Amino acid sequence: MNLDFGAMLKLRGAWQRFNENHPRAVEFGNEVYAKGFEEGQEIAVAVRYPDGTEFKTGIRVQESDLELLEIVKSLAK
Repeated sequence: MNLDFGAMLKLRGAWQRFNENHPRAVEFGNEVYAKGFEEGQEIAVAVRYPDGTEFKTGIRVQESDLELLEIVKSLAK
């Protein structure tokens, strides 16, 4: 993936604003990434809209998922 310098600065600014607005979410992500991923772990996500609509999903991590999760982890550093 090639990002130009301007795009990198824009991404950095957006990340800083996100971190300022949602420090507990960033702390949560850091704790999960620090502990790592393992087979059998459950990852669940829920999204709730102001109108009451809700979407939920989850996965149980399989051995074949671990490589992808480690790549995502390394990108988050």
